[in-house]
Amino acid sequence: MMLLLQLNPSAFWSQGDSNSAWMGWVIGIVLVLVVAMAAIIQSQRSPRASGPSGFAFDKQKWRQAAREVGLKEDELLFLEIYAKALSISNSEATLRNEARFEAFFKDAYRYIDKSSNSEAEAEANKATLFAIRGRLTRKSTAGSRLHSTDQLVKGTIISFITPTEESYPTIVVSSGSQGLAVEPIMDAVGVPIKFKHGLKISCFFYNKAHQGFQFTTKVAGMGRIEGRELLMLSHSEEVSALPSRKSQRRAAQVPCTFFHVDVTTKKESGKDQSSAKVDTASFTGTVTDMSAGGMAIQSFSPFPAGAFIKVSLDPGGGRQTAFGKVVRINRLRDTGGIMHVQFVKISRKSLNAIMSFVYGYSD
Repeated sequence: MMLLLQLNPSAFWSQGDSNSAWMGWVIGIVLVLVVAMAAIIQSQRSPRASGPSGFAFDKQKWRQAAREVGLKEDELLFLEIYAKALSISNSEATLRNEARFEAFFKDAYRYIDKSSNSEAEAEANKATLFAIRGRLTRKSTAGSRLHSTDQLVKGTIISFITPTEESYPTIVVSSGSQGLAVEPIMDAVGVPIKFKHGLKISCFFYNKAHQGFQFTTKVAGMGRIEGRELLMLSHSEEVSALPSRKSQRRAAQVPCTFFHVDVTTKKESGKDQSSAKVDTASFTGTVTDMSAGGMAIQSFSPFPAGAFIKVSLDPGGGRQTAFGKVVRINRLRDTGGIMHVQFVKISRKSLNAIMSFVYGYSD
């Protein structure tokens, strides 16, 4: 380009020829523009070699940081593909900062959708990504501790079970000297249920690290806080941790349809052979939480423990189905009950869709 700018315009025309002079300038300008455009196109075609800060992806720093946070060798090599593709320039910050860590996994999930050669390849890579994410989550939550209900924060979702085995979900509004104030439980027509003062109940909840806890307390009646009528529970100083779940779960309000599955077993050639038939009659419900292992479904028509069901729902991104077994049920006053369902058969695609919802990648 500099050579073009240094050209003598007289090279394009004869002295005194004004038309030739004009044409010479036009040709010179066009050549300059052509060279400039070629340079821009070439730069756009060149692959990115550095991150937003201008520093290139450093494989050695990535591997060192990945090992320090507990990634196994096969895991760090798998994630390295996406760290390089996404031009991660600060490996340590990406893997140690919670927000950047979450953003990296979410970006990797989306990159898999764009870069995979087939749907089967995409679903396989997503499954590997979720397996790594799940193991790191379990590792990070080990050792989470909570000892008293006055440590509970506003917005914590808790479930309590009455002596008659009725289960109710609610939300913490405040935790103070008066006790634990939670949203009142409504009956089928929207009227707050009045629980007996002093009623002993068992409560369960999960903190932000997805560690489960339980405690026993008593109903302290109804109270007014900031103009609202709330259900008051006595504080407990004996909060104990539940065994860590194998899979992270997420609270939900997702409509679903479910069907009873009739499973029969008979002997053939000395071996038990099972067959399943899905009933045509459908029932409606609401999925209240999901994980890789199963889900909870609230319905006016719950099936008993031991029943097999087929569930159809859309956790985001399309309709998915799964087969499961009802492992237990919590009865609800006037509103049916909550079925706790364990998956017994689910496709990789459907499981990936559910895990995308659990981790918020489909939001």
